[in-house]
Amino acid sequence: MDWLPEALHPVAMRLAHADQLAFELAEIALAWSRGPDDEGPLTLRQVERTPGYLDVEVVTIRPVPPIAAMLFSGAVHHLRSAIDNVVFYLVESNRDEPLTDSQARAVSMLIYENPKKFEDKVKGLVRQRLIEFATTATLGKRIAALQPFVDKVSVPAIPPAMSMLMGGGPDLGSEHPLVLLRDYSNEDKHRTIRLAAGRSLVQRLDDVPRARQLGMRHIEAGTVLEVVQKGVLTPVDTSPALHVQRPDGGVWVSPSYELDCLSRHVGDVVLPTLITGMALPGGLPAQVDLSDTGTPLAERLRQGGTTRARDRAREMAVKAYWEAMARDRRFPPIVAGTDPGQEKS
Repeated sequence: MDWLPEALHPVAMRLAHADQLAFELAEIALAWSRGPDDEGPLTLRQVERTPGYLDVEVVTIRPVPPIAAMLFSGAVHHLRSAIDNVVFYLVESNRDEPLTDSQARAVSMLIYENPKKFEDKVKGLVRQRLIEFATTATLGKRIAALQPFVDKVSVPAIPPAMSMLMGGGPDLGSEHPLVLLRDYSNEDKHRTIRLAAGRSLVQRLDDVPRARQLGMRHIEAGTVLEVVQKGVLTPVDTSPALHVQRPDGGVWVSPSYELDCLSRHVGDVVLPTLITGMALPGGLPAQVDLSDTGTPLAERLRQGGTTRARDRAREMAVKAYWEAMARDRRFPPIVAGTDPGQEKS
């Protein structure tokens, strides 16, 4: 921990709190997916619209707890603030005189996809006598190296393990982690981050390749998940999950996976690069006791744990999965079919 100045120990506390929030969100998401009495969040029915076949249809979806979006928002806030805290400290500690009010308001982490816009912004800051941002200054060079147009790291919308399950293929939703963090933060200032039960895995043991190809599907009340033959026992497994929509109407992604990728990039790459000039994977503990123990911050960091929220949540999910597999299957009621147009009228 020698690379982290003592004055920035509170920044490490921010990252640890973001990890706490991510784990709490994972607990909420798992509890929602199990539903009351382990009945799940979906109410299903079977409708015979075609003689001899049943539409397995969603009737209702249990509302998402409001706290879920707030936990995601809180984690994003602390991750973004941690970066700005470091930039402000490095600018302030490099000067012989205090920042003016206008200079202080202008200090933040620059995040630009367009090199020309980045260059123009840097020139504007230098005109304000914030020479630390100049591309010839140490901090300026490090900020420039982290820009999305230089650093080509990206966060795929689909986790690699899920992509393999679905047979691979191009990921059209990859975004740079700093761009995501910036846009989530900006969006949250103007409107609530959208977190909802937008998608579900639907698997049939008699048609595994098709289930894998379709992957996570959009669901809403009235969605027909599968069509099965009447009188033929056909297991249909559903795995509805909470998803967050990326900014500007982007793709829906797993909030746990998204926060893990963002926090790893901030803690392993962005902060150490700004402070030391190089990435330091694992340089900060993921878990830190933030409670009222009277322990100094430096000691809390030394005692911190390395298991991240997503890894801890995965253990919970695996246990819940096997418990679900051990339960008896449910048989949704069969109702008489009507013309779909009549049902909506």
